[in-house]
Amino acid sequence: MTNPTPNELTEAARAWARGSYALEAAVELLIRHGVWLTHREFRRYAIDYVTATYTRVPYAVIDWQAAHIALNRGCMPCSGSEAAILRIALSLADGLPVELGPAITGLDTTNLAHVLAAIAHASGNRVAWITKEGEGPR
Repeated sequence: MTNPTPNELTEAARAWARGSYALEAAVELLIRHGVWLTHREFRRYAIDYVTATYTRVPYAVIDWQAAHIALNRGCMPCSGSEAAILRIALSLADGLPVELGPAITGLDTTNLAHVLAAIAHASGNRVAWITKEGEGPR
């Protein structure tokens, strides 16, 4: 079994989502939040790291339904704001309902900005993530 580094997992998740605005937005939200791709239980329940792909680029396939079930069953301990970020990503990626009011009221300024960028990206704005440092998803 492969145990990718956080950087490898980040790039593999981006590679897997590439081509779908909604998936790219959800994955980038999780990456920018900085918790979920390194969360042990999230990796256990919701990520399948695939090294043998037709592009020869590893993919980190996220099972959004499995993440949703694990979160709702309490299998992925997290803070309220961490849960809110995951629920918003689940909604963007897989259309799972999220109560947006309660989800965003507990977020700090940085995470709220990430959510707004994710929503903009999901609507087709690929430059939504560009920061003053020029960083953005590839």
